[in-house]
Amino acid sequence: MNSVKPFDKVLVHAYKQNGSLYRSWEKAIVFKEDEEVLILINEDVVITEFNGRKWRTNEPAIWFFFKKEWYNIICMFKEQGINYYCNIASPYIFESKTIKYIDYDLDIKVFNDGSYKILDLKEFNRNRISYSYSRTVIEKVWESVDKLKEKLKKPTKYFLHEFAQDLWEEYKKMKTK
Repeated sequence: MNSVKPFDKVLVHAYKQNGSLYRSWEKAIVFKEDEEVLILINEDVVITEFNGRKWRTNEPAIWFFFKKEWYNIICMFKEQGINYYCNIASPYIFESKTIKYIDYDLDIKVFNDGSYKILDLKEFNRNRISYSYSRTVIEKVWESVDKLKEKLKKPTKYFLHEFAQDLWEEYKKMKTK
C-alpha cells in the first residue's frame, strides 16, 4: 500500500466489474490504519454518481475498509441514531491517493436497533449476467453476505455503537489539536 497518514485527504472510487467508474467520493479523511482495516472519516463529502449527478453527504460517517474482506462498512451518525451501510465489494487497493474497489451491487443496510435489510438483489442478478461475474466472485459475494449476517447476530466492534462513538470522539479531539 502506498503510504497514508492520519488526516490525509483521499478520493474513493467504486468501480463496476467492467472497469467503469460507478461512484466517487471527494476528500475523505484518513483517520487510522492497522493490519486489518483502513478507517476513513466522511464529513461533508461530495459524491459524484456515474451519470454526473453530484450530492453532498448529510451526516458524518466512519468508513471501514478491510484489507482482506469482500465488503466495507459505513457507520453513519444520523439524527435517529447510528446506522450502518455494508457494501459487498472487492478488497480495496490504494494508488494515486485513491481508494479503489469493485462494487458487487448487494448491500446490507443495518438500522439503529440492529435489524437489517439486504438491498439490490435484482441489480446483483442483472449485473452478474451482464458483467459475467465468475463463479469465484459470486461465491465471495454470498460468503460475505453470510459473514456480515453472522457479525450482526453477535456484533463485532464494527457494529457496536459505543465503538463508533469512541472513534468519533477520538477523531474530534485529534482534529482540534
